[in-house]
Amino acid sequence: MAVEPELFLREAARRGFSELEIAVSQVERFRAEISGNTIKPVSAGSRTVYGLRGVIGKRVGGLSVSDLAVGVEDVLRDLERVVRNSPEDPHWPGFPPRIHRGNRAETYSREFDELGPEKAVELAGLIVEEALEEGRSIGADKTYVVNAYVELARINMRVVNTNGVDIVEKCSVFSSSGSVKSVFSGVESTYHFLIGGRRVEEDGLGERVRQAVSHTRLFANPSTPESGVYELVLTPRVFGEVLTYVVAPAVSGLNILEGRSPLRGRVGLNVFDERITIRDDPLLPLHYGSRSFDDEGVGVMAKTVFDKGVFKTPLTNYYVSKRLNTEATGNGFRSVPGVSTTPSPTNLVVEGGSGGLEEFVRDMRRGVVVYSTIGGWMSNFVAGQVYFTVTHGLLVESGSVKPVKSFVVTGNIFDWLGGKLVAVGSDSEANFNIVSPSIYIREAMVSGG
Repeated sequence: MAVEPELFLREAARRGFSELEIAVSQVERFRAEISGNTIKPVSAGSRTVYGLRGVIGKRVGGLSVSDLAVGVEDVLRDLERVVRNSPEDPHWPGFPPRIHRGNRAETYSREFDELGPEKAVELAGLIVEEALEEGRSIGADKTYVVNAYVELARINMRVVNTNGVDIVEKCSVFSSSGSVKSVFSGVESTYHFLIGGRRVEEDGLGERVRQAVSHTRLFANPSTPESGVYELVLTPRVFGEVLTYVVAPAVSGLNILEGRSPLRGRVGLNVFDERITIRDDPLLPLHYGSRSFDDEGVGVMAKTVFDKGVFKTPLTNYYVSKRLNTEATGNGFRSVPGVSTTPSPTNLVVEGGSGGLEEFVRDMRRGVVVYSTIGGWMSNFVAGQVYFTVTHGLLVESGSVKPVKSFVVTGNIFDWLGGKLVAVGSDSEANFNIVSPSIYIREAMVSGG
């Protein structure tokens, strides 16, 4: 049962709430899954979720609800109970007023007006066809799409609060991810692909699948390198993962405010090499993280986070901006409706340099090139420490190149992007909301065999 936010506002005022925020998310999605080259029946569904956050005095609380059959009064009664049991927040500045910056992102592809389950099946079929064709071209005995999915979604978002915010946006989302496996003379080799954006990228999807199958040959029969200090090259995807786990949380204004970021007190100072410029840009047309307003209804803006190595702009939501006495940057996002927002990137974009993987490998004397990892979440952004296990890599030594896996790489992001930086590539690619090139680092610690 759909309920207009105005009903919540009226009832909340009657019940004694001093403020109320309603975030409504309506999602319709179609998902096709593939297992062993077989396309499963498409799952389709739609759901509306209401995220409510209420304020009584300095007490703030929230909840999410999708079943409104219980009625508005019952929902607000539950919310009141949550709020009154929450501790007071002496810093509470109120929900944001209407902050509109005149920026409108392109977040919806018109092709989604007509897309349904048959398109998800078509794209799943494309994945299988491209994988099999590439497998034949590289001489694989067999090739499988082991596990994969394609998802298409239409999303309507609305944010309303008692301070005058009432804003809506329509978004489209295309995403696909999966693993492919090839068999060469009885030896199995697997690689992963992923892609995401706000438009259907059939050519890009086919290219990612073909590349993944090609990589099953490149990384067949890997060994584990000896422990030691090596030169290091990160492919665009892996560099993007490092940014997600180590840099993105460090530029959060909340982490800076609460002393969890190594960038506290360093606004305006050099922290990276001058070749490092990173922007947060929500206005890139039809990119995965593009938005016109954040989850609090604050208008977005493009901003430079690091300008030639200088830390320029922490990312903030409205609450953090008030405590830092800075302008809200429109980066307040939440994992689920009904919880408070935290500062997070929209599209994090690293400015490219020159060269790329071919040039970097040619210049290496003894190093590793990292294509795929697991465990990056174990990195410690508070200390700037990077940690991951390599599942697919190349060892470059004395002019030879061979596949390697099952070793740990560690280092410090401020060293890697500072004095140990050799080069930033020009080969940028988008992986969901990160746009990054490959990167060449003078040395990193490898823990292997």
